[in-house]
Amino acid sequence: MQMRIISSQFTARLKAIAFPGILLMSSAITLPAIAAEWSLPWQGGTSATISRGTGSHKDGWNAQWNAVDFAIRAGTPVLAPVDSTILSVCQARGGDNHNSIWLRSADGDYTLMHVKATGLSRGQFFRRGDQIGVVAADTPNDPKCAISTGPHVHINFPNRNLVVDGYRVLTMTSGTYISKNRSIITSTPVDIKVVNFSAITAPGGVNVRSAASTSASIVGRLGGYVRVNFDAWKYGDSVADIWTGRPDRRWYRIAGTNSWIASAVVNGNAPGSQP
Repeated sequence: MQMRIISSQFTARLKAIAFPGILLMSSAITLPAIAAEWSLPWQGGTSATISRGTGSHKDGWNAQWNAVDFAIRAGTPVLAPVDSTILSVCQARGGDNHNSIWLRSADGDYTLMHVKATGLSRGQFFRRGDQIGVVAADTPNDPKCAISTGPHVHINFPNRNLVVDGYRVLTMTSGTYISKNRSIITSTPVDIKVVNFSAITAPGGVNVRSAASTSASIVGRLGGYVRVNFDAWKYGDSVADIWTGRPDRRWYRIAGTNSWIASAVVNGNAPGSQP
């Protein structure tokens, strides 16, 4: 699928220019010292065809002409291609949780676009193979974030000499490519109940965590009165409900992510669940 990416005027990379809904890069964000190993951003064994190859386009976050568009089915899990940290993220206006993400790896900054996800935030860290979201199905037209004409993943690599799953970025001009990224869990663990519902965050805002535990790392924070879509729930650490004061062990998974919010801090109940 051919597309036009965000406008070149979207960001002058190190200027303090703010746009609605965009978290700007901070030089304070650093990546842990790691040996970089790159994979294509979808599940191992799955193939995708290049619809627009390296050298043909770039985007407003990464000035390099190292972008590749892979045509791939909407809803396909999008996995981190390398250990990396989010520097900035925007959500396209008029879209369905349609994100463009600027990340930092040990090899440099790169961008990953057209990912449907919620709860992404600056400073959030992903290991290679961690699920970030899914391929977006919608086609927003937001020059300040993302313009898409069909389901695909856009990735702008930090340089053309990278070897990704055995392929050199320089040669990614056309053809079909098979990922060797680590496989995500293909069956839902028995303790997770798959659902589809939404709820509203508590007035004071809520923490988003990496697991259903109060000791799990905080990967983001949502403000008060935000409607959030969830795709699963499970039992975890007990948290006192802020409205009733009663203990509630339910945790809800934000749709398209591996991030969790305690039931006790959102107004809404997962279908078929009990505290």
